[in-house]
Amino acid sequence: MSVVDKDYREKCWLHRDDYWKCLDTNKEEKEKCLKFRQLFETSCPPTWVTHFDQKREYDIFKRQLALGQVETDKLKTIKQQPTP
Repeated sequence: MSVVDKDYREKCWLHRDDYWKCLDTNKEEKEKCLKFRQLFETSCPPTWVTHFDQKREYDIFKRQLALGQVETDKLKTIKQQPTP
């Protein structure tokens, strides 16, 4: 992969933040945020998109866990997964 310059990174992060804001505003109704998702995907390398998607899900999970909103079945599934 070639070096990513500052303007490219900032554009990627801006579109990521816009997409996440849309998801937060629309309560995860992804269909309302498709144009933001497209801009996010076209503005960032695919590996970054994957990373940011996983980061968002993990951050949401951590927040729910801290608030006691995670189902115990989900926790059991996570604990049973083998570690690499």
